[in-house]
Amino acid sequence: MKKFLIFILVLAILVGGGLFALTQFISVDKVKSQVVESVKKATGRDIAFDAMQPAIFFPNVGLRLRKVTFSNAPWAHDKNMLELEELDLHLALKPLLSKQVQVAKLMLKKPVIHLETSTDGKGNWEFPKAAKDKGEEKEPAEPSAGSKMASGFKFKFGQMQISGGGVLTYRDGKKGTVTKLDGVNASLTWPEFENALQVDGEFNYKGKRVNVLVNLEKPLAFSEGKTSGGDLQVKGDGFTFKIDGNFASAGTMLSGKVDVSLPELSAFAGWLQGGKTKLPFEKCSFTSAATASASSLKLNGIKLKLDDVNAGGDVTVGLGGKPTVTAKLSLDKLNLDRFMQASKETAAVKGDKAAAAPRQQDWDDTPMNFGGLKAFDADFTLKTDGFSVKGAEVGPSTLTAQVNGGVLRAKSSEAKMFSGTVSTDLTVNAAGPSLGIRFNLSGVQAEPVLTTFANFKKLDGTAYMTADLASSGNSQKAIINNLAGKGTFDFKNGSLKGIDLANFAKLIQNRLQEMNIGEGKTEFVDMGGTYTVAKGIAHNEDLKMRGPLVQATGSGDINLPEKSIKYRVLPVLTASSAVENAKGLKVPVDIKGPFSNIKVKPDYKGMISDVLGNPENAQETIKNIRTQGKDIIKDFKKDPNKALNMLLGIPAPAPAEPDAAQGTAPDAAPAPEPAPEPVPGPP
Repeated sequence: MKKFLIFILVLAILVGGGLFALTQFISVDKVKSQVVESVKKATGRDIAFDAMQPAIFFPNVGLRLRKVTFSNAPWAHDKNMLELEELDLHLALKPLLSKQVQVAKLMLKKPVIHLETSTDGKGNWEFPKAAKDKGEEKEPAEPSAGSKMASGFKFKFGQMQISGGGVLTYRDGKKGTVTKLDGVNASLTWPEFENALQVDGEFNYKGKRVNVLVNLEKPLAFSEGKTSGGDLQVKGDGFTFKIDGNFASAGTMLSGKVDVSLPELSAFAGWLQGGKTKLPFEKCSFTSAATASASSLKLNGIKLKLDDVNAGGDVTVGLGGKPTVTAKLSLDKLNLDRFMQASKETAAVKGDKAAAAPRQQDWDDTPMNFGGLKAFDADFTLKTDGFSVKGAEVGPSTLTAQVNGGVLRAKSSEAKMFSGTVSTDLTVNAAGPSLGIRFNLSGVQAEPVLTTFANFKKLDGTAYMTADLASSGNSQKAIINNLAGKGTFDFKNGSLKGIDLANFAKLIQNRLQEMNIGEGKTEFVDMGGTYTVAKGIAHNEDLKMRGPLVQATGSGDINLPEKSIKYRVLPVLTASSAVENAKGLKVPVDIKGPFSNIKVKPDYKGMISDVLGNPENAQETIKNIRTQGKDIIKDFKKDPNKALNMLLGIPAPAPAEPDAAQGTAPDAAPAPEPAPEPVPGPP
């Protein structure tokens, strides 16, 4: 870009020198050929124009070029790098007679400029090396080398204008992207090369008018790699970017302050993306001290405000070779609900329809790309005051993350959550890809956790859980299918909702075949065990539950790939949770089905086998559980055969008249249960 600016200035010198020659009655054609030859020599490119006309703009004299073209690099996409409908050069007449080239005005009408980089990163504004050296000798700081015609001239530059709505395109050869600015108008004021340069320009980008203001106190020092004070402002409808400080074209290119204001963040993001969107925050402001060079960018004392949320810290980005990011940030308490709400509103403005919910759907197999982890290395620390989601509160914590060689390792410190603590450790390897996760819940209330994060409302109590899991795959479905690992769980002083294990004896007595989740509950003092996971299937064999009315053991599988459960619980009626390994009548219960329609079904045959094989257990249960088992006791005392037939599901013959004692017909629904009597303790 620097060389392209130099080219414009060299051209002005050449034309200025030629204009002076015209005043000495040298032919226009000779001057024209001299300009073409000099440009070719300086840049290796061809310049052409339809006409060169001297003009008088009293008290200035000038030259007008029409239909100007400047050729592009041989590898470039477009034929010409520069096209101009018209170029007007105004020179002060009196200084010109004293060998002082004072450009009063340089006007470019409807310029079309095509900037481009090749696949190897070379810019089309870079000229051959030999030409570069000569071009640098022709810099305005030493105008005597501009050309033989301009030898001995002193040079001053007044103002340059771009009018008529120019076009600027930038084509990135590596990315294959094209950025276009049109409607470009600009005014450049530069009275003397040693003085300040000011640029006031505007252009259209994606339908929005953008204004650019540049002030550079020492432009020549800047072009030579030295420091110059200045400022840059980019402003449009709904955004303002400001940079104040010291600038240079080499070494430390920026040392100053960055200030950004985005009062309508969603509108700004939608403009850049080319579509409507809704972000979690609307008002954004950002300030930071900034130091930038070709190899690094440092942002210190960051102050970021997103609506009512504040963040701050320091960020360093290494740009030499593979980018590296080092960040230490702090963040106010964050409400995550706003992200979910923003997602819904984005779908609404885009016209997306919500998917029908009732049907259980398969895991998403859309490919996920983790390759971005290979593009940079990072060391990241974030201290947060906590967050909330759906009314759930998570306390302050510190998150650390490192990215190295395509591997992400993230770890969170213990954070308070639902009366307990939670901590996590995550590893993601872009190779494969593969991932591993460990988490620890200690003393956390299970019901709000499961309700909030899994929409599961059937279990409450105080949870203690660990997990050490690993998987691989490039989609959600593949990761679930390949999940493997192990863990432990322990729930204290809670209940299993929807399954009343202590009441299954009554259910069997009434010959109910199965029931849906949602009826009754089983209270427990402790329920825990261990599990292993292989190919997405979690298997448990050592479930133990102790409660005031029932104890239970269990085993089975939770099939995550198929979103189903197959589990068997063996409850034993007991009189007290203090009883260890209670013996008695076992009522096997099968819990199975898809997550969307889980069924609970008693196993009659299993229970009968237990009764026949262990009559002493049945007697002990009947003795200790008078309230829960009173109907069973009566049936066994009156007619053991009838009780067994009932357990086997063999209906008894209907009596001629209703049983006065029961008050109901045999096939009628059972009468409401009387209030339970106090459960006696062990004899």
